[in-house]
Amino acid sequence: MIKRVDAVIFDYDGTIVDTEKLYFQVMSDLVRKYTGRELEKLGYIYNVSGTSVERCREYITSEYNMEEKIYDKLEREVAVEMADRIINAEILPYIEETFIFLKENNIKIGVASNGTLEHIIDGLKKHDLYRYVDDIVTKYDVERGKPHPDIYLMSAERLGVNIENCIAVEDSRPGALAASKSGAYLILQTNDITKHLDFTDVDYKIKNCNLLEEVKKKVLNNLK
Repeated sequence: MIKRVDAVIFDYDGTIVDTEKLYFQVMSDLVRKYTGRELEKLGYIYNVSGTSVERCREYITSEYNMEEKIYDKLEREVAVEMADRIINAEILPYIEETFIFLKENNIKIGVASNGTLEHIIDGLKKHDLYRYVDDIVTKYDVERGKPHPDIYLMSAERLGVNIENCIAVEDSRPGALAASKSGAYLILQTNDITKHLDFTDVDYKIKNCNLLEEVKKKVLNNLK
């Protein structure tokens, strides 16, 4: 049980903004274009969701017998397609309200992601959330990305708080493993893609809750 909350650290893709569904749609279209085959949804989810661009490349090129130079073309098209679509990507439930509540109560907000810094900043700015965030850590800031805990440990360090006094909010298995291993109090909020993943061996505290109300309860304990 978390005794006090000094910070809440959020994953980005699939946790703050509903990009996981968009990535799958774009990848499906492009795999079909370049291979003539359908992208198998559960195979993609189990092997790619919540991992990294490197893992996505490895999986697609291996599973669909795609040459690296063809994947390079696909990857460039993914970037173009996502740039257009991400502008209209929905913010996931309770995120904006939770950000506002945290800032009103002087609780720090971090983002810890396997994505790129540019992608995260652009997305946060487009949804007018960047002004709430105190710090962003990506896999490029640490030796090991998710599912290792390094990103969360560095996020807490840069926020100037103890990781045991942090709530982590995650949607995917790699991210959830990283957060739970770090010692943070893990709230698991899955989406239409990551709800298919197996979390039975992940030490999460709560799953698919009203995030705002859950964070409120924990933060208000600070004030007692």
